[in-house]
Amino acid sequence: LDLHHHVTVSGGVVFLGGWRGYRPLMRVSLISGDRLPFDKAALAGIGPSAWPLPVRLRTEQDGDDHAVLVAGTDRPALLVVAASGTAVAEWPLPAPIRFPDGGAGYRVSGDGRITFVSGSRTVVEFDPVHGVRMLWRHTRDIRAFPPLLDDQTLWLADDAGITVVDLDREIVTEVETPSSRAVVAVTRTAGRAWFAFTDGSLVAVDRSGGHSTAARVLPRIDRLSAGQDGLIHALGKGRITTFRA
Repeated sequence: LDLHHHVTVSGGVVFLGGWRGYRPLMRVSLISGDRLPFDKAALAGIGPSAWPLPVRLRTEQDGDDHAVLVAGTDRPALLVVAASGTAVAEWPLPAPIRFPDGGAGYRVSGDGRITFVSGSRTVVEFDPVHGVRMLWRHTRDIRAFPPLLDDQTLWLADDAGITVVDLDREIVTEVETPSSRAVVAVTRTAGRAWFAFTDGSLVAVDRSGGHSTAARVLPRIDRLSAGQDGLIHALGKGRITTFRA
């Protein structure tokens, strides 16, 4: 199974592959490891795909049903693929999904809403009941990270720095960052968004755009993950550092 990279469990099925287009998306049994059939025609033209995201669908016959979200860089569409391997729903997008290499393309907010970037400037929201809707059209290119959404506040990393959007009032607040530093990881906890930069520095931004710089916890940060009780895990080369926000 060389170069499959993506691994997603949905019910009793493991979805593998799609990363960089090296291998097509495939299904194997979680219990036996046997390869399972797949409706490949439904995924034609998807191209290199974002890491599939597990979702639960409400069906009239069986109640909750396991599925994954599938989207790629070549085809402007979002698909829901059941654990059985059948595409059960599809929505057109303004442009193909945008995501970091090897990273997640979707982000789940605290209330279960799922956001991602379509093309270079459009933020899209998905929920299993209503499908997709355009949440925000930005004026600059958004960096390839899933947007951070908390209630009606949206945090974006763009070409000029960091932008905070009040979706209710459509108020946009910009936070300038040095042009020499690029955002490499983001997460959210306790009403603030955290951004890690190429030099290992951290910036916390609140809903109004107020921001502060945190102590440098690693020389290099590749990923930020919010834990419980206000903890944040910073992952760098060969190290994990946990700090309290």
